[in-house]
Amino acid sequence: MKSTEVFSSPSENAHLIRWIGLITSKVTNLELAATTGIHSGDAVIKQLLAGARVVQLCSALYLQGPEVIPQMLGELEVFMKKWNFKTIDDFRGRLSAKNIPDPMKYARSQFMKYYSDHS
Repeated sequence: MKSTEVFSSPSENAHLIRWIGLITSKVTNLELAATTGIHSGDAVIKQLLAGARVVQLCSALYLQGPEVIPQMLGELEVFMKKWNFKTIDDFRGRLSAKNIPDPMKYARSQFMKYYSDHS
């Protein structure tokens, strides 16, 4: 029997973004939490753009310590100032499949990205 890795890795974030973006476009009354692969402010931003209601940090906190929180919040603040967003709700879900004119293109591009990353 082989044990698995205990901590998440940033590479897991892309898979989660895909599913958050697809699910939030189909089930509008469901609030999703992004729960794996979040190790940077950039990852937090991407999950929120995909439609996540919240993000959870466990591995990042354990590996980087509590100072990772103000670092991530700083990255989030820079992003929001750059794009002139006042609140997280101003941009949450902007890259969800529901906001794409042709959702099949979104699903197809996510499918292609997934397999191009694994070849």
